[in-house]
Amino acid sequence: MRKINLQLNNIKIPILVGSNILKTINPENYVKRNDVVIITNSTIAKLYLKQTKRMFKDYNVDSLILRDGEKYKNIKTLQQIHDYLIKNKYDRSLTIVALGGGVIGDMVAFAADTFMRGVQLIHIPTTLLAQVDSSIGGKCGINHPLGKNMIGSFKHPSVILMDSAILKTLPKREFMAGMAEVIKYGLIKNKSFFKFIDNNYSKIIQQNTDCLLRTIFTCASIKAQVVKEDELESGIRAILNFGHTFGHAIEASKNYKGILHGEAISVGMNIASAISADQGYLTHDEYCNIEDMLLNMQMPTMIPKKITSASIMKHIGHDKKKISGRNRFILLDKIGNAFINDKLDNKYLKEISKNFIR
Repeated sequence: MRKINLQLNNIKIPILVGSNILKTINPENYVKRNDVVIITNSTIAKLYLKQTKRMFKDYNVDSLILRDGEKYKNIKTLQQIHDYLIKNKYDRSLTIVALGGGVIGDMVAFAADTFMRGVQLIHIPTTLLAQVDSSIGGKCGINHPLGKNMIGSFKHPSVILMDSAILKTLPKREFMAGMAEVIKYGLIKNKSFFKFIDNNYSKIIQQNTDCLLRTIFTCASIKAQVVKEDELESGIRAILNFGHTFGHAIEASKNYKGILHGEAISVGMNIASAISADQGYLTHDEYCNIEDMLLNMQMPTMIPKKITSASIMKHIGHDKKKISGRNRFILLDKIGNAFINDKLDNKYLKEISKNFIR
């Protein structure tokens, strides 16, 4: 097992990475008092709820099982969590465990932050995407019909437990969606890691233990470093949203149905890389290298043809990165370095989106 310490101003958050660590970890240092509620979804509950309950066997542990899917990441489900906690008379000494992927992690963390103005939280991410990205950094929230993650806050856990063995039951499509975020880290911050992915993606996808653990640890380390530099996303942390402007617009245009978050981000990264080349920041060869990697992994690179450019632009208009009405895009000036660009107007973006609808 390897450990990353995410050191912020007032707290230190341990991130533990290993294989089968849920069978050996002692949660004593991370639970506030006696009451523990594990919140998960119907899919994960069948696979890992019993095992997770055993981990907290010395505590008064209960569970809440939610419906599975991005479309349930909304205020109605948030209220369901609050209703459960209030009706069962839990107090501020409660520890909530978020057992699931990005949807569960975001929503449960937001519930933990807002129930009685904040109770203790533990993250156990069960998807590759959640392990390498969404469980780290404290951002949490729910979707609004007009945009993804429009309602939220920051809530840091007492610990993040990343068990690579859990990923063996992850459907291949879900695993590949997580690979989009893995590639993102190489593109925005670490060219040598991008090369490692390029040379070893078959082993990573086959879940070779050493390659997979190295991948998870490297991604988590990169994100922890960026979050340490910019905890509240007022500056450099925005680079973590590479590919997310178009990605979120695609998800919203599809009403969060039929496309996974990572699949939408794959398309968004391809478009952002193409814009970077079109604007003269990336070379043509660098862009082709990026697109080839996505295609070699059979990841989507084009906007689904039933989505219109008007729909894309509507949802880009609600992008959280905008400041004073100006679009803020994350672009690349080389593989391994991202920057914020606020000079792309809507006319240009609409034309670009038209070019990528197939």
